[in-house]
Amino acid sequence: MKVIHGIGTGMGLGIPDEKLIPMIGEAGFEAFFTGWSGKEGVALARKTADACGLFYQSVHAPFHNAYKMWVAGETGDAALDELVRCLHDTAENRVGIMIVHTIIGMDRHEPNSIGVERFRSLVLEAEKCGVQIAFENVEGPEYLIAVRDAVISSPASGFCWDTGHEMCYNGCSDVPLLFGDRLIATHFNDNMKQTEPMITWHDDLHLLPFDGLADWQGVADRLDRAGYSGVMTFEVTKSWRKEKMPRDIYADLDAAGFLKLAYEKALKLDSLRKR
Repeated sequence: MKVIHGIGTGMGLGIPDEKLIPMIGEAGFEAFFTGWSGKEGVALARKTADACGLFYQSVHAPFHNAYKMWVAGETGDAALDELVRCLHDTAENRVGIMIVHTIIGMDRHEPNSIGVERFRSLVLEAEKCGVQIAFENVEGPEYLIAVRDAVISSPASGFCWDTGHEMCYNGCSDVPLLFGDRLIATHFNDNMKQTEPMITWHDDLHLLPFDGLADWQGVADRLDRAGYSGVMTFEVTKSWRKEKMPRDIYADLDAAGFLKLAYEKALKLDSLRKR
C-alpha cells in the first residue's frame, strides 16, 4: 500500500501558500492542507496543487468562533454560516475533507442541544456537498463526544486525530477510541505534555514528531489498530515558544531545511507501522 505523506502550510515560515506548496512537494511530501482564507485563497491553493501535482488533502475551517456554535441566537447562527461558507469553498475546489473544531476555550465544559443541532446541520450540508467533516480533538472533549453521538451515523462525519492536543489538552487519553474506525485525518505533532496545573494553549507546541515526549511507537500501533490508510499528515510549526522550550531547536534551519527534516520524520514515523 502506497503511503501518502502530507503537511499543513501554517508552519510559521512567512511564505505565502502559492510559493510554499511547491516547496512542500520538493521536500518529498505528496499532499498538504491549508487554512481557510476565503474563496480566493482556497482556489489559489487548488490551482497551485494542480500545477505541482500535489494532493490537496483538507481545508482547516476557522476555529476562533467555535464556542459561538453553542450560543443561541444570531451569534451562533453567524458562526454556523462561517463554517458553511468554508464548506462550500472546500467543495467547489474539489477538496474532500474539512477539519472542524467543536469548541475553543479551556473553561468550557457544558455542551447543549443548540450547538449539537448546528453541527448536525453542518454535517447534513456536507453530505449534499460531497465533503467529509473531520472533527478534531481539542479542549473540552465533552463537546466532541456530544457532536459525535449526533452525527456518527453520517458518512460525511469523521475524526481528525491531533497527537499534540491529545498530550496537552486531553490528558494523554486514547482519543481515537472515541471514533473507532472513523479516523479520516491526522495532525501529527509533538510537545512536552501539560507542564502546568491548569491546561493552557501554551503547551500546544506543534513540534516535529520525535522532538518532544510523544510515544510514537504507540501512535503507530494505534493507527494500525484503527486500520488507518489515509494521508499521514503533519501539523507542525518552526515557531519557537521561549516560555516552553529551553532553546530554539530549529533555529539553524531555513524553510527548505525545516521541510526536509519534517519529511525525514514522516518516513521515520511510517517505518514504525506494522499494518
